[in-house]
Amino acid sequence: MNFQNFPIADDYEAFFDFNNKFFGLKGFWEKIDLVFSQHNEHRIATLRIINLTYFYFSGKVDLAVFRIIGLVFYISSMIFLYLEAAFNLKRFYFFLPIPILMLSFAYAEIYYLAMESLSHFPMIFFTVGTIYTAISRKFTFLPLVFLFFGVFSNGNGILLMPIVFVGLAMQKEYKRLFIWSMFSLLISYIYFYDYESGKSVFKLDIIPYLLKVYPIYIGGIGGFGSLKTNLVLGLLALALILFFVIFRKAYKKELSLTLMLAFYLLTFLIISIKRNEYGTEFLQRGAYLINSVMIFTLLYMLFFKEFLRPWKLESSFKKVTLFFAVIILAGFAYQIKNYRTWIETLKYDERETRNDEMMYLGNTLDLYKDRKTLYNIPLVSNHRIEDLVQKGYFDLDKIKESVVSKIFDSSKFKIRTVSKDCGFEIKKIEGFAIKENPYLRIKGNYYGVFRARSLKLGIILESKGKKSYFLIPALNAHLSLFEEVKAQSVGFDFLLPKKYLPNEDAKISVFSLDDDNLNVCGKWLLFRNDFDYDEYMTKSKVNPLTETIKFKEDTVSRPILEEAFSLNNFHEIVLNLTNLRHTNKSTKYYLIFHGEDGSSFLSVLKPYNTDSRKGVFYTKFEFEQVKKFLKKRNSVFKLDLLANTDGQMFVSHLESVYYFYSKDKVN
Repeated sequence: MNFQNFPIADDYEAFFDFNNKFFGLKGFWEKIDLVFSQHNEHRIATLRIINLTYFYFSGKVDLAVFRIIGLVFYISSMIFLYLEAAFNLKRFYFFLPIPILMLSFAYAEIYYLAMESLSHFPMIFFTVGTIYTAISRKFTFLPLVFLFFGVFSNGNGILLMPIVFVGLAMQKEYKRLFIWSMFSLLISYIYFYDYESGKSVFKLDIIPYLLKVYPIYIGGIGGFGSLKTNLVLGLLALALILFFVIFRKAYKKELSLTLMLAFYLLTFLIISIKRNEYGTEFLQRGAYLINSVMIFTLLYMLFFKEFLRPWKLESSFKKVTLFFAVIILAGFAYQIKNYRTWIETLKYDERETRNDEMMYLGNTLDLYKDRKTLYNIPLVSNHRIEDLVQKGYFDLDKIKESVVSKIFDSSKFKIRTVSKDCGFEIKKIEGFAIKENPYLRIKGNYYGVFRARSLKLGIILESKGKKSYFLIPALNAHLSLFEEVKAQSVGFDFLLPKKYLPNEDAKISVFSLDDDNLNVCGKWLLFRNDFDYDEYMTKSKVNPLTETIKFKEDTVSRPILEEAFSLNNFHEIVLNLTNLRHTNKSTKYYLIFHGEDGSSFLSVLKPYNTDSRKGVFYTKFEFEQVKKFLKKRNSVFKLDLLANTDGQMFVSHLESVYYFYSKDKVN
């Protein structure tokens, strides 16, 4: 999944884009302004300072090192937890559950990505450090330093200001409260100056949704898998919090731990509100699960202070030994479960990335073989494209084998319909936008009783009584410690060549293979042949991007690149623009190409003139139209969307790049 320490799915813009802009500026205050500028909905100055510091001393950007730095911050946060609970070295065994809880594969996504590691791990360090040092009455200015870096690590750092304010007020530390308030106002001004908020707005009609997902978020320590498990754990955590805070009045005796719990409870409340449109799968992101890990860690610390502190190994040997034997065994089983699930998810992510390589911009590898056209490759790797292909990262046969479905001969199998213990859902079908694109991408899940390692699945298309069978490649089974269990699920994500599709609407179902039996799921779904092409598509105008064009960065809108394809000297790119700000009916859209060689141009985006493509725009042009803008023979371009609304220019970034190749020399 990695090449030269660059994870494929990382946020390159946070590092490489920033560095290019930073070292391109000459003025001191311009650079300071860039460090504190908004990134999506956050200001990630802490990450940028670490990035620049490492670059200053090493002269390079190494995302693998950044992941380690983030993990060091996280492990270091245990120092404050150790001091807060006043653990004794002679009774160190009471501290052991904390690293067992905190060092988990439940949030392994953060380990894997440098951007996540340098934002979420330091956030935990500065959260625990800020509250501990502020409430301990031993420090005055150190909490302010931690607050600064905490606020600019991640969005929820803002919560530290009111939470510590309440804590100092409860302690009647009025002098320190005044200093804290003044510094908080200064940081708030820096943070919210020229800040552009997201589109999420709290509405009363999402309260039922919040009641459902809030405990699932809190119980996220359960890791990947069943949301019901996380729901039960979340309800348990909420019950324990009520017990300690209300009945045991922990806020009087353990103010720091209570404030830390309040921080993570409020964090989950904000996440539940702002991320309500992403669906339940989003609840299991590592970036959110780690907050649940901290809640359960803090609950253990409260449990230790309330009940375990009086225990002594000498007088309660059996009791202490039994307790920690259960803790260690449960923790070991918990880690194995999360590790196995994460490894399988990682493999699935790799296959999904390969699907992106082929699907997002058409028949990528075929095009590379034929016309040296390669899309959606991270910008940092563009100068090594030839090497990557030679090393097998983009081996055509290997990728096709793992993502492209093949026709399956069912004549040798006994076909039977199975109605019980099986089911499936089709989550998404992509690939209808561009006529020349040879593939559909089908994503979904299958449920049933099966052996994960030997499972073979396929799909059936039936039209006018004729059935066609296709084998699904590269399944993503959720591993179990047992060979066969009920309620297992498997995800599928594959490409189906359009040439196999019937000309009319069809029914779709899923089958599994078991020895000589072909088991057809009794459930059928309607498969609509949704090819609603615009027959009146015309070439787009292509113009140079002049320096006189002034625009404002839109860091909130997220244009989506749906498809792109190149055939017979024509390039076609399709964008979904339904989720944009700063637009109205008269807004004109342009796709900006920024070349790494300094060349740039823009192409006019046109709407699809079909009912099913509302909010979908395309640009289509010939290579000859852009040839004059290419300074080099091989050119990689970053993509931006420019929206012209009543004369005001707003630009938002896409997460893809586009690669041009010409066999002829470019002047």
